[in-house]
Amino acid sequence: MIRSLKFCVVIAMLVSACMAQTTINGAGATFPYPMYSKWFSEYHNQHPDIQFNYQSIGSGGGIRQVTAGTVDFGATDGPMSDDQLASAKTKILHVPTACLARLFPLTTCRG
Repeated sequence: MIRSLKFCVVIAMLVSACMAQTTINGAGATFPYPMYSKWFSEYHNQHPDIQFNYQSIGSGGGIRQVTAGTVDFGATDGPMSDDQLASAKTKILHVPTACLARLFPLTTCRG
């Protein structure tokens, strides 16, 4: 009886570990937040076990938090300086994301 109970507990622990949700934490730039929010939502819809937690606190805050290692990723309006990269606790990989609204402002021309 005790052996069966132990086996059930182990199986329950393994199943709950496999079903555990993973949260990826990030912080940084406010401008791309609407785009990131949409991307994260769509990704979560396809992968319910993955959740993103992004705090749009500004580029400087994102740099500080990623440098300190308190988040998994940071977002900034421009690349980090060599000094900022050197002070990071882990290796930083820059991945550019394009926000076309910033490059191509829309306007209506009448006439």
